[in-house]
Amino acid sequence: MKRCLALVLIVFIQFGNLLAGNTGKILGRVTDSNTGEPLIGVNIILVDQLQGASSDENGEYFVLNITPGSYSVECSYIGYQTTVTQNVLIQSDQTTILDFKLSEQVVELDEKIVVIAERPLVQKDLTSSKKVTTTEEIKTLPVETYAGIMLTQAGVSQGADGALHIRGGRSTEIAYLVDGVSVANPFNTNGLATSVSNNSIQEMTVVSGAFNAEYGNAMSGIVNFTTKDGSRDFKTYLSFYSGDYISDHKDIYTNIDDVNPFSKYNVEGSLSGPLSFLGGNNTFFVSARASKSDGYLYGIREHTPADSANFLQKVSYIEESDEGIVTRIPVYSDAWYIENNGDGKVVPMNPSEGLNLLGKVKFQLAPGVTMRVQSLLNTSEWKSYVHSYKYNPDGTYKYFSTSTNNSLQLTHTLNNSTFYDLKVAFNTRDYDQYVHEDISKYTPTDLIQGDPGGATFNFGGMQRSQIFENSKTFLAKFDFTSQVNKRNLVKAGVETRLHVLDRESYSISYNRSDYYQPTKIFIGDGKYIRYPRQISTYLQDKLEYDDMIINLGLRYDYFNSDAPYAVDELQPDGERKMADSKHMLAPRLGISFPITAQGIIHLSYGHFFQMPSLRNLYSNPNFSLPVGNSAPLFGNANLDPEKTISYEIGLQQQFTNSIAIDVTGFYKDIRNLLAWQTIRFFLLNEDGNKSGETQDYRIRRNQDYGNVKGVTVTLEKRAMPGEPFAAKVDYTFQVAEGNDNNVASFFYNSISGQENVKEIIPLDWDQTHNLSASVTWFPVDQLTVSMIGKISAGYPYNPEFFESNYDAVSNSDRKPTLKGVDLRASYNFTLAGYQYQFFVKAYNLFDTLNERFVFDDTGTAKYTYANKSIDEPESFKKHYGEEGVHTNDEYNVRPHYYRSPREIRIGLSVDF
Repeated sequence: MKRCLALVLIVFIQFGNLLAGNTGKILGRVTDSNTGEPLIGVNIILVDQLQGASSDENGEYFVLNITPGSYSVECSYIGYQTTVTQNVLIQSDQTTILDFKLSEQVVELDEKIVVIAERPLVQKDLTSSKKVTTTEEIKTLPVETYAGIMLTQAGVSQGADGALHIRGGRSTEIAYLVDGVSVANPFNTNGLATSVSNNSIQEMTVVSGAFNAEYGNAMSGIVNFTTKDGSRDFKTYLSFYSGDYISDHKDIYTNIDDVNPFSKYNVEGSLSGPLSFLGGNNTFFVSARASKSDGYLYGIREHTPADSANFLQKVSYIEESDEGIVTRIPVYSDAWYIENNGDGKVVPMNPSEGLNLLGKVKFQLAPGVTMRVQSLLNTSEWKSYVHSYKYNPDGTYKYFSTSTNNSLQLTHTLNNSTFYDLKVAFNTRDYDQYVHEDISKYTPTDLIQGDPGGATFNFGGMQRSQIFENSKTFLAKFDFTSQVNKRNLVKAGVETRLHVLDRESYSISYNRSDYYQPTKIFIGDGKYIRYPRQISTYLQDKLEYDDMIINLGLRYDYFNSDAPYAVDELQPDGERKMADSKHMLAPRLGISFPITAQGIIHLSYGHFFQMPSLRNLYSNPNFSLPVGNSAPLFGNANLDPEKTISYEIGLQQQFTNSIAIDVTGFYKDIRNLLAWQTIRFFLLNEDGNKSGETQDYRIRRNQDYGNVKGVTVTLEKRAMPGEPFAAKVDYTFQVAEGNDNNVASFFYNSISGQENVKEIIPLDWDQTHNLSASVTWFPVDQLTVSMIGKISAGYPYNPEFFESNYDAVSNSDRKPTLKGVDLRASYNFTLAGYQYQFFVKAYNLFDTLNERFVFDDTGTAKYTYANKSIDEPESFKKHYGEEGVHTNDEYNVRPHYYRSPREIRIGLSVDF
C-alpha cells in the first residue's frame, strides 16, 4: 500500500511544476549497491519541487522539463537507506546523468545519506560547442554585462567597433533569446534589442557550434538567457557601486586626471518570493538596474552650434593717383573671424545612462498546467564621440532606445513523458537619433563661411540628420516534447513572427535665405511602413545510448518581405514587382561518443540561414533619384537569405577529478553575404525610352563569400577541497576570410560579359590568435579574487603608401596586439543577520593602450605623416595661436582610436 501511494504521489508530482522556456533533463539508473541488480519502483524526487519519477523494470528513470539551476535530488525506496544528492546542476537542452546505488536499511533510522554532486567536466551528450555560465559564476567574474561573459569563452571576439563575433562570423549572425523567446531588433535581423541585467540571469548559454534545428535565423551562434524564477521564501538583493577612469595617459585622454568617484555608477536589486495570497506554488521575481556613466572621452565647449566663422579672403582697396589718373589697387587680407561663445567647460562626449526592469510571475493553474507571465523594459540614452566636434560638443547626435518584451508562456504536461510549451510574445522597440527633436532649434547651415584650408576641428554647426524607428513584433511559438521511449527524445515545433517596421529618416535643411525656416528633406525618400513575416517549423530527435548520443533535425523557414523591387537592376526606375517568398531547408546533425572512460568525441554538421538586416531591404522604398550627381542608396526587397554550412569536430578529455581539456576544430563556408554595388544606368524619358543621361546608384546584392577555419582549446581546472582556486585557459586560432568587394564590379561585368576575379582577404574583424585566461582564488571562505587576462592579435587594416605607385592589397597588414587584465575582489561578511559583500572591480588594470583604429600610413594610432602638406598648409599654420585655432598635431591625437583606459569601481551588496 505504501508503494502504491508513493507511485500515485510521483504521478501527481510529475504533473505539478511545469516549466516554460529551455529546460534540462535528468536520466539515470537505480541499483542495489551489493548485488548491482536494478531496483523497480524507486521514488526519485527533486526536493522542494513538484517533479519526480519512479524507476522502471530495468531500474531506469528520467525527469523531463527541469528549469536550469542547482537542485537536491532524493532517492527513496522501502527497505533501503534514503539518499539525497545535493548540488545537481541542470543545464538547458542537456541531459544530466545521475545514478543511485542504494544500500539496504538494517535498522530503522531517520537519517539520510547525503552526497554532494560535482559538476561534470565532460558533458557526455554535448554534440556541438556550447558554454553554460551559471548565476554563481557570473557573480565572481569581473564583468558588467552579457558581452563581458561571452568574451571569456573560446571562439568569441570583439571587433574594433565593439561588436561581438562568434567564430569569425558577422555580428548580426548571432541570435539572442530570453527564456527561449527572440528579443532581436528586426531592423538589424539580430542584435539584442532588450537587454537583461546580470542579477536576473539564472543561466547564460552560448552555442557556437552546429546548434539544434529548433534554433534558426542565425548563422554563427545562439545566446539564450534563462531568467530567474521566484523563490519559495522572500529574498531581496541590493547592490551599488561607482567609480571612474584613472589613467596616466593625459596626453591622449582629455580630463582623465579629474577623478570623480561618482562619474560612473550602477544601482540594482531584485525581490522574489511566494504569492501567498493566491496559495499553491505561485511565485514572483522582479529586478531593476539603473546605470549612468560620463564615459572616458571628453570635449571642451569653446564653441556653440550657433557660432559663426568666416575664412573667406577679404578684399579692400587703396587708391593711387598718377598724373591725375586714380587707380584702385586691391589689398587681400586673410584675417579670420571666429566666434567662441562657449563657456569653456569640459563636457563628456560619450555619456550613457540606462534602466532595465524585469517582472516575472509564475502561476500554477492546475496539476499539469503552469503559466509564466514576464515583462522586460530597457531604456538607453547615449552619445558617441565625434572627434571633429571636440570643441563644439553640443553639436553631435543624441541616441535614444526604448524596448519592451512581453511574453506569456504556458506549459501543459500530458503524461510523465510528454509535454508541450506555448509561448506568445509582443516586442516593441523605439529608436531615435537627433541633436534636437524640435527642428526649430537647428542652426542655419551657412554660419560657417569659407574653408580654413586645413584638417581641424569644427568651429560651430551641428549634425543634421534625424532618424525615428519603431518596430513591433508579434511572436508565437509552439513546442511539443516527448520521450517516446527510453532512447528517443523527440521535439517538434512551429513559430511565426509578424513585424511592423516604421521608419523615417531625413536631414534638416536651413540657411538664412530660407526666411529662417528649417525644413525636412527625406534621405532617399526614407519614410516607410513595412510588414514582413516569418514562419518556421522543425523536427528533431535526440537518441541517447550508452556509447553514442545523436542529435538529428530538420528545419524549414519561410520569409516574405511584402515589398516591391526593381526587376532590372540596370533600369531601377523601370518595372517593379513584389518580392518573391524565400524558402529555406536546413538539416542538422550532431554525434557524440566516448573514446575512453572520461573522453568524448563529438561531430556536428549543419546548414544555417538568415535573412539580411531588414533595413537593407526597404531603404529608399520608392526608388527616388536625387537632383544632382549624388548616388542614392536603394533597398532590395528581393534579397536572398544568407547561408552558412558549418562543420565541427571536437574532443573532451578529463585528466583528473579537477582538470579537463576541450579541443574543437571548425570550418564554415558562408555564401550570399551582402555587398554594396554601384550601378550606372540610363535615365528614362517621358516616353519610357532610354535617354542619353546616366545616373549612378548603390544597392545591396547577395554576392559576397566568406570562410572561417580554426581551432579552439579550453583547459579548465576547477576548485577542489584543499585546492582553493579555479582556472581556465581559452585559446582560439582562426582565419576568417572573404572576397574583396569591388563596388563597381556588377556594372563592369554587365558590360564585359565576364566575371571579375575575386580576391580573398582577411575580414575586418578577423583575429588570428585570441588567448584568454581566468583565475578565481578562494584564500579564505569570505574572500574571493578573480582575474581575467586577454591577449589578441590586432585587426586587419588597409595600409596606404602615399606618393608611391604601390597599391597594397586590402586588409594586408595588422594593427598592434591587444591585451589587458581585469580584476574583481570581494569580501563577504555578516552584520545584523544580513549577508554583505564588499567588492572592487578594476578593468584594464595596468592601463594598457589598446589601439582599435590606426592611421593607414603608419599602422599606429599615435602619429601619421599622410597628407601633411594638405592638412597643414602654411596658410593654416600662420594662424596658430589665435583664439579657437588648434594645430594639426592636436587634431591627430585621436582618443577614440583606443579602447578605454583603466577603470576602478567600488561597491557593496546585501542579501536578506
